Order: sequence, then structure tokens, then C-alpha cells
Amino acid sequence: MKIVTIIILIVIALVLLLPILAGRAPIPEDVTAQEIGEFSGGFVGYWIDALKTTFSSL
Repeated sequence: MKIVTIIILIVIALVLLLPILAGRAPIPEDVTAQEIGEFSGGFVGYWIDALKTTFSSL
């Protein structure tokens, strides 16, 4: 059971960190609507592009 929990935590960390490390989702410095919007837009945009690239190569 501990292995499954660790694997799930690693997957969640990768899902959250990959867009940030790629530079597509800047970490908000303040809790303003503008910065939260830029973060969420970059986050969603990263995963949409990743899924498009994955499925276009199949």
C-alpha cells in the first residue's frame, strides 16, 4: 500500500511541476486574478499541447 501512495504522489507532483519547469506556467507571486489566470492558462495550455502532440503521433 505504501508503494501505491508514493507512486500517486510522484505522478501528482509531475503533473503540477512539468508546466512550471517548462516555463509555460509562471508561479504566481501574488494572489491576483491576473497572475492566477496566467498560471492556470499556462498549465492548461501545456497539457493541451502535450496531449495534442501525443495523439498526433499515434
